Amino acid sequence: MEITFGHSTFLPIFSLLLCLCSGCHGCMDEERDALLQIKDSINSPEGTAFSSWYGEDCCQWEGVQCNASTTRISSIFFNYRRDPSLLENWYPNATLFAQFKDLEILHLPGNQIAGFTSPEELQSLKRLQQLNLLGNSIENASHLCWGKGALHSLYYLDLSGNNLHGFIPECLCDSLLLKQLILFDNHLHGNISPCLSNMTALQYLDLSNNQFSDSLSTFPFHNLPSIDTLILSKNKFRGKFSFSIFANLSKLSHLDISYNPYLELETESRTCFPSIKLIELSLAGCNLRKLPRFLSSHNNLKTLDLSDNLLEGNIPSWLMHNATLQLWVRGNNLSGPFPKTFGNISSRLTSLDISNNSFYGPLLEDIHLIFPELLYLSASDNGFNGGIPPSFGRLKRLQSLDLSGNKLHGEIQYLLTSNMSRLQYLYLYDNNLRGDALPRNLSFSKLEVIDLGNNDFTGSLLDSLPWSLLQSPALPQLRVLSLHGNHLEGQIPHWLCQMRHLEVLDLSRNNLSGHIPDCFDNITSWSDFSHGHYLSGLDLSSNRLTGSIPVQITQLKALIVLNLSHNKLFGELSPELTKLTDLEMLDVSHNKLFGELCPELTNLTFLASFNVSFNNLSGTIPVVGQFLTFDASSYIGNPGLCGYPLSRKCGVVVEKPPKSNGNVLLSNMATTNHLLFPCILFLPVVNLVYLGGWISTSF
Repeated sequence: MEITFGHSTFLPIFSLLLCLCSGCHGCMDEERDALLQIKDSINSPEGTAFSSWYGEDCCQWEGVQCNASTTRISSIFFNYRRDPSLLENWYPNATLFAQFKDLEILHLPGNQIAGFTSPEELQSLKRLQQLNLLGNSIENASHLCWGKGALHSLYYLDLSGNNLHGFIPECLCDSLLLKQLILFDNHLHGNISPCLSNMTALQYLDLSNNQFSDSLSTFPFHNLPSIDTLILSKNKFRGKFSFSIFANLSKLSHLDISYNPYLELETESRTCFPSIKLIELSLAGCNLRKLPRFLSSHNNLKTLDLSDNLLEGNIPSWLMHNATLQLWVRGNNLSGPFPKTFGNISSRLTSLDISNNSFYGPLLEDIHLIFPELLYLSASDNGFNGGIPPSFGRLKRLQSLDLSGNKLHGEIQYLLTSNMSRLQYLYLYDNNLRGDALPRNLSFSKLEVIDLGNNDFTGSLLDSLPWSLLQSPALPQLRVLSLHGNHLEGQIPHWLCQMRHLEVLDLSRNNLSGHIPDCFDNITSWSDFSHGHYLSGLDLSSNRLTGSIPVQITQLKALIVLNLSHNKLFGELSPELTKLTDLEMLDVSHNKLFGELCPELTNLTFLASFNVSFNNLSGTIPVVGQFLTFDASSYIGNPGLCGYPLSRKCGVVVEKPPKSNGNVLLSNMATTNHLLFPCILFLPVVNLVYLGGWISTSF
C-alpha cells in the first residue's frame, strides 16, 4: 500500500515525531520565557499570581494549555489572577502575547487591565479565535485597535464590565468575522455605531447596561442576517419602536429590550411577522399599558417577560399557551381572579410569576391539573384570600413556592406533605395563617428555606416535628428558618441544633421562654465560613427568654448578625465575643445585663451597628475604632455608663450590681423596630427568590 505524505493532516504527526526525536521537553523556550515575563508583569510590583509555576514544561503550568501535536501554547486562561490589593492598573505588553503563534484562546478577565502597550503586535496572532477581557478597567478604545484586517480568525470578543466611554470604537468593526460581541456594562452612549451593520457574520450582540440614547429604528438591523441573540436592555433608547425593524431577521430567537423607559413601543399593530421565530422575549420595564397584539400570533415563545410595566385588567388565556415555559408579569396593575388557561387545558409552563399585582379571590382548587409542570410559582403581594388548597401539595415537581403578602388564612398541614419532595424554597410570610407552623407530617429532604413570618401560628415548637425526624437530622438541607412575628410559646427546641447547614434562624417577636439552647455550636455553617450561602444570623429578640447565653455562642465565628434584644437575659458581656470576627450587628438592648463593657469589644472591626441600651451596665464606654461611630442611643438607659458619647462624665462613683456566678451573657443586635431579616433573595430556577424578613445579597 502506498503512503502519501503530501496531505496536510500528516503535518501534526510529523511534528510530533520530530519533537520526540530531537528531545523536545513539551514547551517552546521562547513561549516559556514570554510566560515568565507576563508573570512578572501581572505581579508588578508585589503580586503573588502563578506561584505554582515550576518545572521546564510550561504546558503543565496553571492556566496554560498546549497543542498536543505541536507542543505550542494554544490556550491561555489567566482569570482574575492580578492581586486586587495592587491598586495600579495593568498595561500588559502585547509583544509578549505575540510570541504565542498558535494561540487560539486568550482569556484575561478581571485583571485590572486598562489597555495594551503596542496593541498592533496582536496582529501576529493569526489563529486567535476567542478574546475575553471582561471585568477590567479599559476606558480608552484606542487600546483595542490592533490594526485593520487583523485577527481575521477572531469570532468571540468580550469587553463587558469595563469602563469604555463614548461611542463604540470603529476599529472593532474591522473584525468582520466576529460572531459574538459582548459590550454590556460599560459607559457607551450616543448612537449604535452604523459600522456594526457591516458585521454580517454576527450572531450574538449584547449592548445592555450602557447609555445608548438614539432611536432604534435608525439602525439597519436588517443588515445582520445571522443574528440569533440581541440584547439591548437597560439603556436610554428613545422614540417610537416597532417590531417591523426585525421583520427580516429570520434567525432571531432571543430579543431583550427591557428597561428602556423612554421607548414608545407600538402595541396596536396587527401585523404578523412570520419570519420572526422568537423563543425568548423580554419587554420588562418598557412602560407598556397594553399587551402587544403581535404576541397573540407568536405561539413558539418559551420565555416571555412583561414585568414592571403598567398593564391592567386580566391576563388573557391565550398568553398562558403562547408562553410555553416561563411567563413573568410581576410588578403590573393586573387584576381579577387567579389566571387560568383557556378551557382549563393543562399548561406547559414551568415558571409563573404574577407577584406584586392586584389579583384577588381564592387560589385555584385544581392548580395541579392546570399547571402540572410548574417548578417555580410566585403569587406574592396580591389580594388572594381563603385557604391554601390541598391541590398545591400535589404539584410534585414544584421547587419554589411564594404566596407571601396576601390575605390567606387557615392551616397548612395539607400543603407540607411528602408529595412535594422536590420543594426547596417556601415563602408564606405576611398572611393570616394559623395552626402549627411546622406540621407533624412535614417531610422535606431538600427544603432549604422556610419563611412563615408574620402570621398567626401558635403552639410549641417542641411538639412540631414527629418522633421519627427527631431521631435523625430534621430538615437536613435547611439553611433559613424564619418564624418571626407569630404566637409561638414554650422553649426553643434542641432539635434545631441538628440542622447543621442552618445559616439564618429568626424566631423574633414570639412568646418563647426558657433558656437559649447550649448546642448552637453544633450548627456547622455558623462556625465555618466555607458553608455560607446567606447573610448568616441569629435573631431571638422580643421574646421572654431568661438566663444567660451559653458560652458556646462565642464559637459561631461565621455569624454576621446577633440579635437578642427585648428579653430578660442577665449576666455580663464576655470578652470572648471578640471571637465573632465577622460580626456586623450586635444588639443586646432591653435586657438585664450588668458589668462593664470590656475594651476587647473594640476588636470587632466590622461592627456597624451596636446597641446595649436599657440594661444595668456600668463603667467607661470604650471609644476606639468602630466604637467612635456609635451615638448615645446605643448606650442610654444604663445609669452606670459614662463617657463619650453620653453627656455623663466619668469619675462619679456608682454602686455596681453584684457579679454573676460566672455565666456569660451574649446579646443581640439589629434595629429593634424592624425585623432582623427584611428579605432574602435567591434564584434557583429563574435567578430570583424572595424571602421576607431579611435582605441577603451574595453568597
